[in-house]
Amino acid sequence: MSITRNLLSIGTVLTLSLISVGDPPKNPTSVDGLPVVGKWSVEFANGVRETCEVKSDGTSSVVEPLRSSPGKATVREKAVVIVSDDDRVERWTQVGRRMVVEHWFPASQFPAGTPVVGIADRAE
Repeated sequence: MSITRNLLSIGTVLTLSLISVGDPPKNPTSVDGLPVVGKWSVEFANGVRETCEVKSDGTSSVVEPLRSSPGKATVREKAVVIVSDDDRVERWTQVGRRMVVEHWFPASQFPAGTPVVGIADRAE
């Protein structure tokens, strides 16, 4: 009798575990799993510094000393590609807690042209 009761209890626990499995919670600091949501400071090899903010809906904004532009961040393969409204494209690839940022201008140079490379650190 106790073996039957134990088996019934184990079966009930396993059944409840299986039917209660749902989607894991979304990471609020990511765009499709890549941790780019938030504010970032980017320093490029040519000395240009920019501030970039990416929101959870994928909208973005880039501010440099000589430009400011909204854009859209999307995931392509294992990188985030930010297409700005002012004919520029950036590809962000995660390396540890930082991001390597490749910048193309004009956007038609992406991805075959030579990008300006920078490193992004989280600003907040």
